[in-house]
Amino acid sequence: MPSVRPNTIDDCVKWATAKLAQSDVFFGHGCDNPRDEAIWATLHVTGLVHLEYEAVATKTVSKSQFLAIRSLVERRIETHEPLAYLVREAWFAGYAFYIDQRAIVPRSHFGDLIQDGFGPWFDLQQMQCVLDLCCGSGCIAIALALTCPHLQIDASEIDSNALEVATINIDRHRVNQRVHTIQSNLFEKLSGNRYDLILCNPPYIAQTEMDELPKEYSYEPRQAFVAGNDGLLFVSQILRQARNHLTDEGYLLIELGHYSAGLEKSYPDIPFLWLTSRSGESVVLLFSKQELDQYSF
Repeated sequence: MPSVRPNTIDDCVKWATAKLAQSDVFFGHGCDNPRDEAIWATLHVTGLVHLEYEAVATKTVSKSQFLAIRSLVERRIETHEPLAYLVREAWFAGYAFYIDQRAIVPRSHFGDLIQDGFGPWFDLQQMQCVLDLCCGSGCIAIALALTCPHLQIDASEIDSNALEVATINIDRHRVNQRVHTIQSNLFEKLSGNRYDLILCNPPYIAQTEMDELPKEYSYEPRQAFVAGNDGLLFVSQILRQARNHLTDEGYLLIELGHYSAGLEKSYPDIPFLWLTSRSGESVVLLFSKQELDQYSF
């Protein structure tokens, strides 16, 4: 233990921040820096994770609570397992979700876009049916359902294990009547279904790059990342097939990370529109049904 045991939430966060900063862990599964992860770990152990940090920073921490915080931080450093898996919880678009290694840790630029209502690109209030394609833990579908209570949403995923996690989250958030899971390889089991909006955060990592990612990624399902030799295998299929599953006034949104440049290079004659999230990154692609009908993918 430290020579002087941390006595408050803020003391524990400072201790944990220093420990994480001195380690070689990778941040990117819910937090992008050691202080935010230290806050998350501390508030989780103390049962205060649903409160604003500033409101609880001076609260006293018991010896047993600090020991639990220390154990959690040390396990994170020793194993490199993402904190979300260790605490079985992740946050997305302002909502808490259950998570374990059956599905990737929720993290997507769609969280920002959902909170911002996708303005000014289209009006969610005018839509009725939405598809969350490659839904993983179900976080995108559920966040949409909680934000827009009038929507009916299909959450589609090829991996039955991930769908089990999505079902847990659907039950927890009590959106069973409006979010429906479907096991499908992309659009395979969705024949005849048409949607006002399709959102997809598909696998988009090249096979060779996957093996070079930080150890934290090894805890997540590999098939949720790998997309052929160039990372574009599934995106190309989605762009070809989505028009058959959109209403005439529908929209397609795909998140593609740093592979956006590769997609533009593959289709140099097509004008791509990338939406910018709060982080300043432009990695979410937007197409209307009419635009998809114009282009050949």
